[in-house]
Amino acid sequence: MIKVIDSVQYHVWTDALHARELARKTASDFDRGAYVRWAIQSAWTAFETVCDDALAASLGNRFKDLFDDAVKSMGLPPVDWSKGVWQKILAVYKQRKKFTHVIPSISRQDLFPALAAADQAIADLRDGIIAVCTLVGSPPPLWVADDHDRGWSKGSGTHAHLTAIHHGANPEDPNAVRIAYVSRGKEYFCDIAPPGTDYVPLLDSLVPRLVAVPVEAVRAYRGTTLLEERAITIRG
Repeated sequence: MIKVIDSVQYHVWTDALHARELARKTASDFDRGAYVRWAIQSAWTAFETVCDDALAASLGNRFKDLFDDAVKSMGLPPVDWSKGVWQKILAVYKQRKKFTHVIPSISRQDLFPALAAADQAIADLRDGIIAVCTLVGSPPPLWVADDHDRGWSKGSGTHAHLTAIHHGANPEDPNAVRIAYVSRGKEYFCDIAPPGTDYVPLLDSLVPRLVAVPVEAVRAYRGTTLLEERAITIRG
């Protein structure tokens, strides 16, 4: 599954999904506890930054009070933290604070949370993201529906970089249209087309082909002249 990461919020949301998947697959209680805590922390960060953007505020410490202040300043109806999705969000917030501000008296249950805690937190914070967007009248981000991660990477982590020479194209032609992507700081050409070819469809079709390749940008050239560069983040 290809994931085009188009925001910081989505990036940390995928961190949460990845951590949860690792928690599902590990046989170690210590690793599982760490992954579950990581999943909850990351899911909360995604939720909180969505709230920051939606309410045009920096909520940080004292989240609940600052959230209420921001809602009031926007003339919106106050939320009821004693029931529904808001009560669930508050429960995740309190749980997450135990992980963030670890104290000597922290319980074993908090250090070794069950896998179900990650499942519940992600589900509740997904509902929370939708709820806060609904509150301010904006559509929720499409990525909030993402609930999948492949977990452990398989194989060596190397990828074959192939170049397709389109009919009528000459790689030595200084006016040939070239399509490339940048992975780990290195540029790879994947399409070479005849001069005059409309590069936009080639650029548009490139992303779906980049399965499991970490990509930072895609580019189109005429010879050595850059025609367009699109910054992009892909998480396989």
